[in-house]
Amino acid sequence: MELSVSEMRRIARIFVRRSMCIGKKSDGSFDAVRILYNRTDPSCERFAQYVEEECWRRGAHTLMLHYASSRERLGYLLKPTESLRQISPFAEAIARKVDVTVFIGEDDDPNWARGLSSRIKLTAPIRQHLREILDRRKVRWAYFGWPIPGAARAYGCDLGFFRRVFFDSIRQTFGPKVQKLCAIYEQLLQGKREIRIISGFDTDLKFRITGRPILVDDGFLSDEDIRRGDVGVNIPAGEVFVAPLEYSAEGFITFEKVAIPGFGKIRDLKLEFRRGKVVSARAKQGVQRFKKFLRANTGEKDRIAEFGIGTNPGARYTGGSIIIDEKIFGTVHIAIGNNRGAYHGRNKASCHLDMIKDMGDGVVYADDEVIMEGGQPVS
Repeated sequence: MELSVSEMRRIARIFVRRSMCIGKKSDGSFDAVRILYNRTDPSCERFAQYVEEECWRRGAHTLMLHYASSRERLGYLLKPTESLRQISPFAEAIARKVDVTVFIGEDDDPNWARGLSSRIKLTAPIRQHLREILDRRKVRWAYFGWPIPGAARAYGCDLGFFRRVFFDSIRQTFGPKVQKLCAIYEQLLQGKREIRIISGFDTDLKFRITGRPILVDDGFLSDEDIRRGDVGVNIPAGEVFVAPLEYSAEGFITFEKVAIPGFGKIRDLKLEFRRGKVVSARAKQGVQRFKKFLRANTGEKDRIAEFGIGTNPGARYTGGSIIIDEKIFGTVHIAIGNNRGAYHGRNKASCHLDMIKDMGDGVVYADDEVIMEGGQPVS
């Protein structure tokens, strides 16, 4: 069921005022907000306009920009290599001045980067540099997912189902179930030292989380979140996550379906970790796509970065939209790559890749206590 105009306006209001706390700053000035949206879907543009209008009501200064995958690809094809190696003065100025960054939508062609890995790698140090500026300044950020038709086609997902799942997940974000499930898993993980994930014969992975904060993505930034540097939200929300100690992961894990933006899909990707790092990768289909992704990035791109648990009952598997897939209730996910900033980790990398694991026949232990079995919390 589509979002009505009144629903979109209500969600935009909650998002601006409560999720992102946009308005007047402590020094009396008003937030500077950059809004980037995917222009290929009219409803996405309309919602972005409602968000901007709510920012104006709060006194914020806004910069509205639009995006399309075809233009992103064309830019990489047309620019000379010398230009790709240089930081855009506009991007750097925004990173140094902005208070809030908002992206609404997703890639309308998730595979736009095919054949461009060598050119994309030229920009990896710049992307990492910009990320570090934003993290250091504690710039608040939001990735507000929206059902872009081109993405549905690329994922092989029926458009009606795709839009229904997105909007159901957005509605659940601002309802009580996500908040309740987040609170349960946050409590189950608090004070724990080691996590172990077991599923069938193809998954037995353990890692330590000693001393790392248990983080909650429930769609809202509290004053406490902002004070400790937890400055980002994903919407649809519904996730409890933590940055493992980066050299602690040992064992192996299999992800049934992996979709890497810009590189394509992988089936039954089995990764082996030693001392926190991926040392081998095998798959029934598409393993070269994973290896190309690693070659296109820099830094600790292949080291464990995140462990997360999905808590959104409205989320269903879309075939590649990570903003939805990582929130699916009954799943966990592991990420590799960057985990600085809001993750409170130590990895520096130009990428962050989430991979989803269905726990319908699995068990998650925290310090030898079962906290999830068959995809359900155990308390």
